[in-house]
Amino acid sequence: MKSDQIKMKSHTYTFCFLLVISVIKISAQECNNSLHTGEGTFYGGVAGGTFGNCSLPVAAGDYMHCALNNIDYDGSNACGACIEVTGAKGSVILNVVDRCPECASGDVDMTKEAFAMIADIIDGRVPISWKFVPCETMSTSETIKINFKEGSSEFWTAIQFREINHTISKMEYQLPDNTWKNTNRELYNFFIETSGIPSPMNLRITSILGEELIFENIVLNLNEDFDTGLQFSTPEECNQVLSIPELDITEAMMLYPNPTSSIIHLTENVNKWKLVNSSGKTLDQGSGKEIDMSSYSNGIYYLLLEEKKTMKIVKQ
Repeated sequence: MKSDQIKMKSHTYTFCFLLVISVIKISAQECNNSLHTGEGTFYGGVAGGTFGNCSLPVAAGDYMHCALNNIDYDGSNACGACIEVTGAKGSVILNVVDRCPECASGDVDMTKEAFAMIADIIDGRVPISWKFVPCETMSTSETIKINFKEGSSEFWTAIQFREINHTISKMEYQLPDNTWKNTNRELYNFFIETSGIPSPMNLRITSILGEELIFENIVLNLNEDFDTGLQFSTPEECNQVLSIPELDITEAMMLYPNPTSSIIHLTENVNKWKLVNSSGKTLDQGSGKEIDMSSYSNGIYYLLLEEKKTMKIVKQ
């Protein structure tokens, strides 16, 4: 690790070794794991190049990636993030490398291979729920890499960060007076300084959780990515999985129609039921044989019954 070129900054606690300061900002971080709902679709993907809107390299044969709708793509702020998508058949973790301009808010367009893990291919378009998760669960997220776009120089500099654990909300570079200047991020996921950044340079990036990393004396190199040797951390509370209570799914009782667009019926009368979303939040509770789902967004829900039984409901 090029420790003389890298520094992490914070206000919490400090570790000193060989005059290198490594400080991790933990207390100011906020989790980025709220639940999104929408529709899941599939397309050919962008494996084997940097063909996605994020301009990130995707290995040939790597189908665990997706395109986000314009709203959640957020002007390329979501590029490089990982999301966990849940459908009727299960869940899959995907890397965001592309944009789906025609998709509605909450929608995810994934590869056919990934779609098959959460729904039947024949369905084509299905209700889903998803949330951002740390990319430490994927093999490509060991340390952050710095890439300089072809054509970069001290007069026009374009910088991209690859293999990130969490999305980057801001990139700054240090001026001669030691102040920091914010840099514009383009739709194709490069931070651009049109007047150029002199090399070597000091760069500071901030994760969506609020952690700052500083990389010092980075030399502009168009031939290979610079391995920072560092990665964004994840506070322990953000590692907690948002899920329903750990209950056994039962098929002793049937729900119909399921998926549903409005009223769902139970084949047996229930003295007490509770409706929760994929994050375990209680939405409604009651008794009887009918539940009105018409006011809820498309996605995955769970019906908690007596005797620690639960049933999955798909709203579409």
